[in-house]
Amino acid sequence: MRLRSIFATGLYLSLIPLLGATGTWTEPMAAAPFAEVEAPTLTTIGPAQSAATTAAEPPIRAARLEHRDASAGLSNAVTSIGRAEAGTVWLAWTAPIQKHAGGSSDRSWYHDVNRCVLDDDGNFEGSHGLGDDAERLVVFARLANRTIDRVAIADSRCTVDAGTKTVYFLEPVAPDQSVALMAGLVRQEAADTTNNDDDHGRGPHGRRNALVAVALTADPSADRVLEEFVAASTPRWLRRDAAFWLGAARGTPGAAVVERLARTDQDAHFREHLTFVLTLVGDRGLDTLIELARHDAASNVRGQALFWLGQKAGERAVRTLRSAVDDDPDHDVRVKAVFAISQLPRDESVPKLIELARTHRDPEVRKQAMFWLGQTGDPRAVEFFEAVLKK
Repeated sequence: MRLRSIFATGLYLSLIPLLGATGTWTEPMAAAPFAEVEAPTLTTIGPAQSAATTAAEPPIRAARLEHRDASAGLSNAVTSIGRAEAGTVWLAWTAPIQKHAGGSSDRSWYHDVNRCVLDDDGNFEGSHGLGDDAERLVVFARLANRTIDRVAIADSRCTVDAGTKTVYFLEPVAPDQSVALMAGLVRQEAADTTNNDDDHGRGPHGRRNALVAVALTADPSADRVLEEFVAASTPRWLRRDAAFWLGAARGTPGAAVVERLARTDQDAHFREHLTFVLTLVGDRGLDTLIELARHDAASNVRGQALFWLGQKAGERAVRTLRSAVDDDPDHDVRVKAVFAISQLPRDESVPKLIELARTHRDPEVRKQAMFWLGQTGDPRAVEFFEAVLKK
């Protein structure tokens, strides 16, 4: 399955809205199977448009654009500007962009666009996206009353129109310093939140976009920070968001962390969310997904793993689904496995549903198989129903 929606409208207002706040399989899924997945919302990515960034010509147009030397450290430069500026200004710097290594995700996440106009709240006007061959990010941080309260990122090839705003362009900035500053903002946000359970009530702006800036920066320190943020002691919304980015953007190191957590974490709701993240890390995630579908102690985790396996074609995935239909001790999990089979390519799903409808020992499994057969409109299903009615 190709996850084309991940960056289409932003990156982390909520994780997988169709799954609900905890990522669970829901009845609306059974009524309306889907091919695309919504994922965390990033509200501010700018498009690719102009020539590559150079030190002499930053990718920004503003009424007041000033260069500041950050060679003594990014934090020192931010503090210095905060002391001098009583009002609200924007800071900007560039960082190398993480190239996703392996997995099913690719830069088709990002949509090509033509405008890059930054408003006062850190939104980019119109569509937004990062090009397939983006090399560097521009990180924007709004400084108000000596505190960074907004973060936005853009493709460095897009000349950002900042209008009447004051922008300080900082250089040079080491990638690990950018990661450290953004990570500090995420920690502040985690400390400030009063909602530890899920994403409800979290606004699309503010410092939470700093997590995306961390995840998309090509530096090993980003892997360490994201692993810190999935610790059991952190708020649930941060654990889930950080886990998503580990799987979606951090290649082999991120995949290893996700796989370990999926096997060992004590929070069943978190493991349930990780079943989706495992679909982002490529073939290596399939092994762990099959393991969860067969052996996880929590029925909700097994059911959700089966759902995502249903989005995957392949002999091993199909065998696992059929095994769950026959052998899982939980009735609801068996029913979910039937639905997952219905999501396979038609030449795989229809014969298997017919077989289940004809021969399975569980009446509810037979009923569900017939229901999903009826949704296919396949001539083989019609022939099966005709044969049943003639008996």
